This record gives sequence, structure tokens and C-alpha cells, in this order.
Amino acid sequence: MKARYLAAVLLGLFAVLTLLDRFVLVELLLRRITIPFLLAAALALAMIGAGSVARRARRVDVPLDLLLGYPLFGTVCFLVATLKISTWTMVPLLAICALAGVAMLLKRYAGDERPGATPLPPQPPLPPLHWSAFVVATVLTCGLVAAQAPPTSLDELAYHLAVPHTWVLEGRAVELPLLSHSYFPLGIESADIVPLLLLGPSDGGVASHLLHLFAALAVTLLVARRTSSWLATAAIVSTPALAITAGWSLVDWPLAGLFVALWMALEDDDANIAAIATAAGLLVKYTFAPFALIAYAMKRRVPRWPALLGLVFFVRNLVLTGNPFAPFLSADAPHVSGYRALALADYVFQGSYADEALGAAIVILPVFAAGLLAIGSAAAAVALFFLAPSSRILVPFLVVPSASAAPELRRRVLRVLVALAVIVQTFLVVWFTARSDAFSLLAGTASEQEYLQKQRPSTSAIAWLNATLPHDSRTLVVAHNELFWFTHPVRGGGNFDSPRISRYLDVPAPEALRARLHADGITHVAFIRSTIPTRVAGKREERETVLSEPAQRMLAQLLDRYTASVTTRGPATVFTLR
Repeated sequence: MKARYLAAVLLGLFAVLTLLDRFVLVELLLRRITIPFLLAAALALAMIGAGSVARRARRVDVPLDLLLGYPLFGTVCFLVATLKISTWTMVPLLAICALAGVAMLLKRYAGDERPGATPLPPQPPLPPLHWSAFVVATVLTCGLVAAQAPPTSLDELAYHLAVPHTWVLEGRAVELPLLSHSYFPLGIESADIVPLLLLGPSDGGVASHLLHLFAALAVTLLVARRTSSWLATAAIVSTPALAITAGWSLVDWPLAGLFVALWMALEDDDANIAAIATAAGLLVKYTFAPFALIAYAMKRRVPRWPALLGLVFFVRNLVLTGNPFAPFLSADAPHVSGYRALALADYVFQGSYADEALGAAIVILPVFAAGLLAIGSAAAAVALFFLAPSSRILVPFLVVPSASAAPELRRRVLRVLVALAVIVQTFLVVWFTARSDAFSLLAGTASEQEYLQKQRPSTSAIAWLNATLPHDSRTLVVAHNELFWFTHPVRGGGNFDSPRISRYLDVPAPEALRARLHADGITHVAFIRSTIPTRVAGKREERETVLSEPAQRMLAQLLDRYTASVTTRGPATVFTLR
């Protein structure tokens, strides 16, 4: 019997290794992602170390510590980056935190407990294997396909990756007053300083994608353990607005995971983890603050002092602008309400907003929310819905009540309805992934430049500007908000920043504008007339930078008087200032 078993193992290894060796797609995938994957794994270890140290854990909890440590590690990177961004400042920080993560993992799996210490309770197991687990695996596989491709989504190119990349080019974390989203809490984005510094924008962007995929996996495991139901987990994971972004550098997955972490901690009366989760959530996105207020109010608790660590970016904004909630509560605040038509059916699915579809499962389950905290979160989602924001603002508030409703899936009719929704949503995710053409990179049918040109036509114009601009230049980019692929320092606006750019350019005289540009170190002005066409008014306002008439007039006068040379190629024009 043992001989048979040994023969089967050896034959299996031979067959698998042969398949891996001769299936060219695997080789192409490994060539693309090996180095970014190794760096992302090192960063994940650093985040696990940061999370476990922050909660003073005797035993590491990999998914929980990764989610807690992600924004904590990123915030430490940001604080160091305010002084200097270089391999001498970032690599030691990565090494120290990664060693802490390795030490905690070794301690757990080596069974290293202090003599006489109280035995730790076992961690909740994953639920038994169920068909819906394969749905979850399918969604995460689609996330891997998206993750191996270079960044192309608008939000990544406009601020999620553009901000840390600009900091890397500048050599430190500087204020970016023209980019309103640079004032958001950036605990997640700041962690991308390391891969962008070490690998550059392309491979660094892939490493960032893989990190976000690790976060999606951590959220999946956390929800599966808590609900003891793969179907409930699949109902959340297959939500298109979440699932489609599993391989993108957006904050939706880490934020949803921190909502779940705070909910779990307060339900379990673990004040320490609740405080760390609160701090971590506040470092990720402003929308965590109302959830935390609801959560503590419903549980009649007051957060412990470590929650104050989450105020780092609020304090930064207070120092820079006098407004801790910048860019909100200011004249040039970006629009978050009225982004979409106020119609539930459109939020469930609308072709022009396919990547923001809520689907059906996450709409059904919150009806059965269990516990005051979950009910309060569902009520907050309903209240936010009437502001007609992006559906990604609603998703984290729906994740907690959906997870709390898992026991209700014992009802046959509800179980069948949710299962049907999960299957349809998964087909939508697979279709969207295939439509994105990321498979062409895996198959080797398109080069990276061909892929980027197809997804974002402006990349060819940016590549020309990168070759044309001097190394020591700093360029004001007008009429274009995708700043990530520049290899020289640039300044420009992001999503919904037309009023902000217009106000910057609207001064009494061209001499005053020239003085302002000179003070900001601007040496060139570039125009890129290339945007992805859309008939949706909200998306058009988000993507396009439209200057006011006074701003246009003043910029025209400036360029007429102070231009040393003009160079044009295709949709791009660059003015060299005297």
C-alpha cells in the first residue's frame, strides 16, 4: 500500500511539473509576476508584523493582522517619506517589519508559548468545502488575472497610485494642492511607495495589485471564518463592485475588511483589537469614521487610546490647510453626492457602471441583519444611498449586515435566491475580466505597451512627453488627470478637480501667474487632449478637466508672453516657460 502511495505521489509530481513546464501560459505568468510577487510577499509579511505588534498579539492571525497592518505600515512609510524617500529609508523599514512578521509566524507554527502561560483558544476553522467555495476561488482567480496587468483604471492613474508615484519622483511626500484626493487618508496608498521606488511604475504597480489581492484573500478568510458559510462568503466576495477590483489598487477590499474587523471585535468585546481596527480604518478612508461612530454608539463603548493613531492624516490636513477633513468642507471639494441617478435598479446593475454594480446578494442579505451594530450599518447604507454616491461608498456598510445574516441562509428559499444571485454575479465578474483584455498579456498576444495603448490611449502621449521633458523639469499638466505614467515630476488635478485647477490659474495678471508657477518650480506646461469617450455625464465630469473662462484666458496670456518653445506630437503639446 505504501509503495502504491509513493508511486502515486511521484507520478503526480512528474505530471504536474510536466504540465507547468510545457504549458506556456504558466511560464509567461511567472515571468511577468515573479519579482513583483516576491516584493508583495515581503510587504505582506511586513504588514502582518505591524498588525500583530500593534495588537500586542501572543499569536499571529494572518488575515486579521494583514488587514490591520496594511494601513499602519503604510502610514509609517508616509511619515518616513515626509523626510526622505530612498532605498536607505524605505528598505530598512520594510526589513524590520518583515522580520517581525516572520518571527510571529515562526512563533505560531513552532508552537512557542511561554511556560505557564494561559493556553490560547483555537482560531475559528474555515467552513467545510462547499460548491460556493469554488465561486470564491473563481473570483480571486479573476483578481489574479487583473493583478498581473499594469495599472489602467482611472482612480489608480488619477490618485491611488499617482500620489505615491509623484512622491517617489519628488524624493519625499510633498503637498499636492492641485490634486484634491491627495488630502484623503492615504494609509493604503502610502504602502505603495516601496514597490514604486524599487520596481518603477509598471512592476511596482503589479506588486501593488498583488498586495490588494492578498487583502481580498484576507477579507475572504475573515468572513468565511466568522460566518462559517461559504455561501454567505461568496455572496459578499462576488459582489461585482468588490470582485472586479480585487486585482486593482483601490482601497475597497482593505476597507471592507476593517469594517468586518471592528464589527467582530466589538461583538466579541475585544476592546484592544477594536481600537487598532478603528485606527487602521481611519487611516484608509473618511467613510470609516461614521461607521465607527455608529458601531461604538450601538455597543455603548468608548474606543481606547490606540484609536487616536488613526488621526495622522487628519492632523496633517489641519496643519497644511487648517481643515482636518480636507478636501471636503472647502470651496473646491470634489463631488461625492449626486454621482449617479437615484434608482436602486441602476445600483444593482447598469451597463455604463458595470464595475460599480452591487449585484443582488448584498442587497438581499442586509434585510436579515442581526445585532444592533449590523442593523445600524445597514441603516447608514440606506441613508447614504439617498445621496446617490458611488456604489463603492455603500459596499462596506453592506458587508457587515450581510455577514451577520449568514444564519438565515438555512432557509431554503433564501438560500436558493442568494445562490442564483452569486452565480449570475460571478458570470458578470468573469465577463468583465475577459473584456478588460488582461488575458492578452497572459497569452502573449499583446505586449505591455499595446495593452496600455488599448486601455488608455493617452499612454503614448505621456511616453512621448517622458522622452521630451528634461530630467530636472516639473510640468503642469492641463486637461488630463491621469498622472501615474509620467517619469518626471508633474502637477495636475485628479477626479472632479476642474474648479481647483481653475482657481489656481485664475489670477489678476499673467505676471502673477508666472510668479506662482515659478514659486512652485513649474518649468513646463503640457496639454493632453485624450480622454476615453463616455456619454455618462457623471463620468465625463470625473474624467475631464474643464477650465473656467477666466482661467483659460489667463493661461493663454501666460503662454503667449512667457513661452520659450512649443513642441507638439499627436494629442500632446508641451510649452517650455522662460
